[in-house]
Amino acid sequence: MDAIDILMNEHRHISRILDLLERAVARSREGEDISAVLFERIARFLLTFVEGSHAAKEDELFQAITAQGLPLSQGVLGALSTQHSLGREQAETLRQSAGAVLRSGAEPEEMYVCVEHYVRLLRVHTEVEETRLFPLVRRLLPVDVMERVRAKFARIEAAHGPLDDAVDALELAFPQPLTDARRQPRGGR
Repeated sequence: MDAIDILMNEHRHISRILDLLERAVARSREGEDISAVLFERIARFLLTFVEGSHAAKEDELFQAITAQGLPLSQGVLGALSTQHSLGREQAETLRQSAGAVLRSGAEPEEMYVCVEHYVRLLRVHTEVEETRLFPLVRRLLPVDVMERVRAKFARIEAAHGPLDDAVDALELAFPQPLTDARRQPRGGR
C-alpha cells in the first residue's frame, strides 16, 4: 500500500463518521434524543484524527510535491491547504458548540449547522483530492519519494494511533440505529 492508498483508505473511514454525523443530525431534528456528548466526541475525533493525523499526512504529501517543483501556494494545493485550515476551524467550532449545548443547555441547532458545514467541506475536499490531486501525485512523484512520504505517515500515525481503530470505537459509542448496519467487519478493511 503506497501513501495515496493509505490516504484513500482513511477517506473511507472518515466518510463513515461523516455519514454517522449526518444521520445523527437528521434523527435529532426528527426528535430523537441524541446526546451532545456524542457530537463533542466526534468533534474531538475530527480535531485529533482528521485535522490532526490525516491532515498532517496530507501536508507531508503536499511538501513532497512542492519539493518536486509544484508551488504549494498555487492551484489545487493552495486550495486544499486553505481547506485544511478551514476544517480545523470548523471542527473546533463544532466542539465549542457541542460544549455549549452540554454545559449551558444552548439550543442544538447551531451544533447541527456546524456539522452540516464541516461535512460539506470535507466531502468537497476529499473529492478534489481523489479526482485531481492523487492522480497528479501518482504521475509526479518518483517511487523513492513516495516511500519516504509513506515512512513519514507511519511516524505520524504512531503519534496519534490508527485512525481506523478510532472510527470503530467512535461508532460503538452511538446508539445502534445510527450506526451503519452495512459497516464492514474489522477484518474487511
